[in-house]
Amino acid sequence: MPRTAGFSTQGAEEEGMMRSILVTVDDTPSAVAARALAVALARQCGARVRGVTALDVSDLDRVEPVPIGGVQYAYDRLQHRRKLADERRARIAELPDVFRRCLADEGMDAECSTMEADVRAGLLRMIETCDLVVTGRDAEFHLEPIDGVAPLVDHIIAKGCRPVVVTGPQWVESGPVLVAYDGSAAAAKALQMAALIGVFGSTGAHILSIAREQSAALSMAERARSFLAPHGVEAELEAVETAENPADVLLRRASDTGARLLVMGAFGHRGFREVLFGSTTRRLFDNAPVPLFIYH
Repeated sequence: MPRTAGFSTQGAEEEGMMRSILVTVDDTPSAVAARALAVALARQCGARVRGVTALDVSDLDRVEPVPIGGVQYAYDRLQHRRKLADERRARIAELPDVFRRCLADEGMDAECSTMEADVRAGLLRMIETCDLVVTGRDAEFHLEPIDGVAPLVDHIIAKGCRPVVVTGPQWVESGPVLVAYDGSAAAAKALQMAALIGVFGSTGAHILSIAREQSAALSMAERARSFLAPHGVEAELEAVETAENPADVLLRRASDTGARLLVMGAFGHRGFREVLFGSTTRRLFDNAPVPLFIYH
């Protein structure tokens, strides 16, 4: 029988090689969910958690066009942006202590650093020192939730050198790990990395393959199960014959199976094989009811 427990600490040292998790620290519901998910993964794998936030007011420091005769308007806008920047600085200054206290409540000793310049390049350098990045999908260090995936998260995935888990405002603590597998290099790399660092934990996998022919979908799913077996991960197979958009199938099955995580490579709208951040990947990032583990 497949293992059905969720995040577990039993045998954590044997689950995988993940030893450090970097979590982006913001003030949005997705950021709070990312912190909780990072704690759960750390317990499962025996990893340490570090936080990173940033003081970024570049969006408020920009120069705005001034209409003819609008000197007073421009001055008022400037003062308003300065007020917002000061408020953001004050809120960002509080985040590291909040993060440390929350982790302490979970019995974990964790640090949180604050970047103040060259945020994107600095973040990539920090990512080099961890095994996994966990982030809310709207992380931009602007302290405001946005719809869909933030440009900073795109940057982390596209330019970073580690796997990334992207979560929305909710996450599920128990259930199987849903694996979207099409036999492509991107899907194979994501599956291997997920197994090596131990994200399956004590949970079984539900492998979902989609193709226009049932036999092709089943063959792909069976290869994924063959890979997971030596890693001690039992898997159920689901082969779907359809010409439907893969994103629609995956979104539906993620809910139906009660999955706690979706492991996937980067793919687009033509089957699964497409460039990074193709239409299917984007739709999943924006709408998936569970966190997405992605590696490219």
